[in-house]
Amino acid sequence: MRGWKRLSWRTNSLFAKLMISFLVVIAVLAIFNFASFLFLKSKIHQEIVKYNESNLKHAVEQYENHFRLARESIISLNQDEMLIANLNLLRNVKAANGYDRMNSVMSVIKVLIANPFLSFENIMLYFKNDAYVLEKEGTSKAGEMFAKYYASSDYSPEFWLQQFDESYTFRLLPASEFTEVSANIRKDKGYLLPAVIKLMPYKDVYFIVMLNSNKMFNAYHYSEETDFYIFNETGSLIFTSTANVNAHPEHDFKGESGRFTENNQYYFYQKGMQTGLTYVSVVPIKSISNQLMQLNILFVSLLLVVIALSIMTSIGLTMRLDRPIKKIIEAVQQRQSVMPASSHVREFDMISEKMSSILRTNDQMTEDLDKKKDLLRYYAYTNKLRNIHMSLAELRELVVADTPFILVLYQLTMKAKFAELDSELDKAVYFIREYINIFLSQAYNETITFQMDKDTVLSLFFCPDDAVEVEEVLEQLLQVLDVDRDLFFLTVAVSPVYPNSGHLIAAYEYASSMLIQRKLDDETQFIRTYRSTKGPVHLTVLEEEEFHTRFMSGSEQAVLDWVSRQLHALYKREASVEEFKRFAKEIANLLNKSLMKLNLHREQSALPLPVLERLNTFYSVDQYLQWFKQQLSPAMEQVNRKQSDHDPMTQFILEYVDQHLDQDITLEIMADKLNITPGYMSTYFKEKTGLNFSDYLNGLRIQRAKELLHNLELKVQEISIRIGYQNVNSFIRMFKRYSGMTPGEYRKKYGAQKS
Repeated sequence: MRGWKRLSWRTNSLFAKLMISFLVVIAVLAIFNFASFLFLKSKIHQEIVKYNESNLKHAVEQYENHFRLARESIISLNQDEMLIANLNLLRNVKAANGYDRMNSVMSVIKVLIANPFLSFENIMLYFKNDAYVLEKEGTSKAGEMFAKYYASSDYSPEFWLQQFDESYTFRLLPASEFTEVSANIRKDKGYLLPAVIKLMPYKDVYFIVMLNSNKMFNAYHYSEETDFYIFNETGSLIFTSTANVNAHPEHDFKGESGRFTENNQYYFYQKGMQTGLTYVSVVPIKSISNQLMQLNILFVSLLLVVIALSIMTSIGLTMRLDRPIKKIIEAVQQRQSVMPASSHVREFDMISEKMSSILRTNDQMTEDLDKKKDLLRYYAYTNKLRNIHMSLAELRELVVADTPFILVLYQLTMKAKFAELDSELDKAVYFIREYINIFLSQAYNETITFQMDKDTVLSLFFCPDDAVEVEEVLEQLLQVLDVDRDLFFLTVAVSPVYPNSGHLIAAYEYASSMLIQRKLDDETQFIRTYRSTKGPVHLTVLEEEEFHTRFMSGSEQAVLDWVSRQLHALYKREASVEEFKRFAKEIANLLNKSLMKLNLHREQSALPLPVLERLNTFYSVDQYLQWFKQQLSPAMEQVNRKQSDHDPMTQFILEYVDQHLDQDITLEIMADKLNITPGYMSTYFKEKTGLNFSDYLNGLRIQRAKELLHNLELKVQEISIRIGYQNVNSFIRMFKRYSGMTPGEYRKKYGAQKS
C-alpha cells in the first residue's frame, strides 16, 4: 500500500498517461463487444435455423446422389455383355447347366460391394425360375435365404416373390433389421435399406441391393441432436435414425421444402428432385434455447474474465514501463540538466533526444562498417575459393547472419558418352560449377556458388523476394546446360526462403532430401516440392519364395525375367532412384540367402562398396538389368555346377519334374523311381536345394501357370490340366496361396500388359 501512495499521479507523468490510456481502451472495447452481442443475439436464432436447413439440404443432396449412383451402378451392368450372357444361363441354371458361370457373376458383385462409397452391404440376384438367390457368399434357395440368412419381420419370402409381379424398375423399401438364424443362433446383419432394381427386359430376375442405412446416415447427416426421417411418395416411413418416431407422418409436407413447429419441435423438410422422397429433420426447440442460454453464459463469463485480465495486465505493464524509464531519465539528467519540452510527456522528450544522438552515432559507425564489409567479404571469398571443396561449417561463416537466403543443390550425373571423351570428372565438374557461378552472378545480384562434393554444386541466393524469381533464373540456366544433355544431366533441388544463416544446415538437409526424389531417366530434373520418402524396400514372403524357386531351377533367364518384371513395376509407378537402389540391395541380400541355403558362398559375403557405388550412376532400367546379370551369372554357375557335377540324384528329380509337370507327381512316385524311401528323398532334397519337395513342385507349377496365363486363348481349366492339377479348384486355391491372387485376377492384371 505504501508503494501505491508514493506513485505520482500527475497528468503529465508517464505512469498516469499509460494507465488512463489502457483503462479507456478496455472500457471502449468492453462497451463495443457488449453492444455487438446485444445486436447479434437476435440474429443467432435465425442462424441456428439456417444451419439446420443447410444441414438438411446437404443431407438431401448426398442421399439423392447416393441413390442415383446405386441405381446407375446396377443398371450399367446391362452394358456388360459377359454378365448378360451369364445371367441368361443362370435364369435357367438347371436346364442350361450354367453353374460354372456363378463365380464370374459373384466377382462382379464383390467388386461393387468393395467400393466404400456405395455403402453396399450385399447385392442379391433373385432368379424366379429355379427359385434361388445369388449373392456375395454364394447361392441359396430363395425361401431359405429370406427366412434364414436375411430374415426380417417386415419382409417374408412371399413378399420378395411378389415383387416379380410388381411393375417398376427401381424402388426403395423401408429399412428394417435383418438377422441370420443358424443353429438357433441369431446374428445381427444390421439396419439395412433394401433397394429393388429390375433390368429390362428380364421379368424373371431382379437385383436386391442392401444399403447400409446407418453408415449413410453417419456420413451425410452432421447434426447430433436432431432426429432424421425419410418418407416415400405415399408418405410411408422408409428410414428413421431413432426408434421413437417423433415426426408427424400425417402432416402434409407441402411444397418442395419448408419448416414448421409442432409439439415443441422444429420440423425441417425437403423433397428430393430425383427420387421424390421427403427428408425430415426434427430439432427440439429446447435444444435451440439451450444453445442460446449457453452462449449468453459463455459470453458474459468471457467478458468478465477478459476485463479482469486486461486491468491486471495494464497495471503490470504500466509499472514495468515506468520504473526503468525513470532510472534512464535520472542517468541522462546527470549529464544534461536543461532539456527542451516539446510534448506532454517529458520522459519521452528526454529519451527521444538521447536516442536521437545515439542513433546518429550508430548511423555513422554503420556507414563506415558497410564500406569495409564488401572488401572483407571479397577477401574471405577469395581465400575460401582457393580450396574448392568446402565444409558446411566453413560455408556458414560466409553468410550474413540476418540475410534471408535460398539454397540450391545441383547433382551431376555423367552419361556413357562422357566416358568416351577420356575426360576427367573433376575438371568437368569444375568448369560446370564455374559457368553456373558466372551465369548466376550476371542474372542475380547476390549469389555465391561452391562445389560441395565431387558431383555436387551448391548456390546461395541472398535477399530473395520469393522463390519464383529464383526458379525463373534457374530455368534459364538449365536451358543453356541442356545443350550438352548427351554428356550429362542434372538434378536440381531448391529450398524455400530461410530467414538467416542459422537455418543453413536445415536448408542443406532439406535440399539433399529432395535430390533423392529423382525419377529414373536420363533427363535433367528440377525438383521444387518435397515429398516424404518411403521406407526400405522389402519383398514379400511369396516374392522371396518365387525368386528362390526360379534360382533353384538353374535358369538365369528365368531369374532375370522376374527381376525385369519387378524393375518395370517400379518404373511404371515412377519410383525414385533411391527406391531402385534399395531394391537392388534387397535382391543382392536375397541372392546371398539363397546361396547360403545351398551351402554355397561367394568370394565375399556382401557386395563390395565400389560395386554398390555404381548404382549411383545408373539412370535406366537396362543398366540395372545388366548389373543384376553380372551379379547373377557367377552365382548361377555355382548352382548349376553343384547340381550337375556333385548331385545326379537332384538333377534327375529337377529334370523329371520339369519334363513331366502335367502328370501326377508325388514324393512317393519320385522315391519309387529312385528306389529309395520317401522320407530319405525328402530329407536329401531339402538338404541339397533348401526347399521341401512339395514347395518346389508347387512353386514350379505356379511359375509355369503364370507364363501360360499370358496366353489369353487358354482357359483356366486347360492351364490347370497342363501343369498337373486335375481339379481346377485345387489349382485356384494353390495359385492364390503362392501369388496372393486368383488366376483370373492375375490374368486381368498382367495378361493384357504382357500381350
